[in-house]
Amino acid sequence: MTSALPIPSNDERRNHERRILRVQAELILTGRPPMAVRTMGISEGGLSVLCPVNLPARTECTVKVSLPVPPTGRKPVELRAVVRYSILSSSGGGFQLGMSVPVTDPVTAAAIKAYIKN
Repeated sequence: MTSALPIPSNDERRNHERRILRVQAELILTGRPPMAVRTMGISEGGLSVLCPVNLPARTECTVKVSLPVPPTGRKPVELRAVVRYSILSSSGGGFQLGMSVPVTDPVTAAAIKAYIKN
């Protein structure tokens, strides 16, 4: 990654409305092959994914996901994210990663906002 992403303070956590989003996605770490993950939820400030490996807090990554767009389309987005926490999900068969997405471009932010509101 080219520059470090800002990590929100505890005051900034969960300040945005969230919506369930259960779709396949791709998690990319520098120097590693892409990993298939499944999203759990998304907000303007973050997302949650189910990942086959445990990633430490503060790990920077990119998540590629397609957001459903009404009425029947999809909007591919690429989110630079920072892992905030990881917990074992025995029911999900992996680790649930909570991630902050501190910076998004205006088009991506609008797509996320439209998905949450619909």
